[in-house]
Amino acid sequence: MADSWNSVQIVTVIVDAATPVTVAVLGVIFARASRRIEQVQWANQTVVTQRLKVFEKLAPGLNQLLCFATFVGSWKEIDPRKAIAIKRDLDQTMYANKVLFSDELFAAYHQFMTILFDMFGTTGADAKVRAPIESQWGTRRELLWWNDVMSGLFTDKAVSLEDVQAAYDALGEQFRADLYVTSQGRPLLTSQS
Repeated sequence: MADSWNSVQIVTVIVDAATPVTVAVLGVIFARASRRIEQVQWANQTVVTQRLKVFEKLAPGLNQLLCFATFVGSWKEIDPRKAIAIKRDLDQTMYANKVLFSDELFAAYHQFMTILFDMFGTTGADAKVRAPIESQWGTRRELLWWNDVMSGLFTDKAVSLEDVQAAYDALGEQFRADLYVTSQGRPLLTSQS
């Protein structure tokens, strides 16, 4: 009986000694995991901050192209050469920062530009504008800056104002997702089904 009592005492001593070691090991594991989570949160916040800076550069130009193509806002002040220059500036910013954004956002951006411009319609020349010259909201031909040469900057494959608006809205939704902008009716993250 004395031997079994000693065995129980030995097991008790081992368990008593192992408990603080186990707690210490678990504490180290928890601290490391906590630091990793903090680092990931910091990295994500840094990326979102950069995305916001890029968006601040892109938003005015994207809005100008929407106005130009849909005959709203400042469309009368934007001639086709200016629209093409805006596209170049936007492309430069977007392509330089492509790694910061999701593939879905970049695809939506590309779709918006494809709707507005016939990018590969000519070799060695600027992309032609796919927005219509005239709509029920006005005609570019009556503006002070218009001359007959401007017709050559437009393609004969004009798109509808609705298609332009739909592509712009789709791009806006992708920016919302990449910038984690939510509304009260939507959760922060949604599952893709």
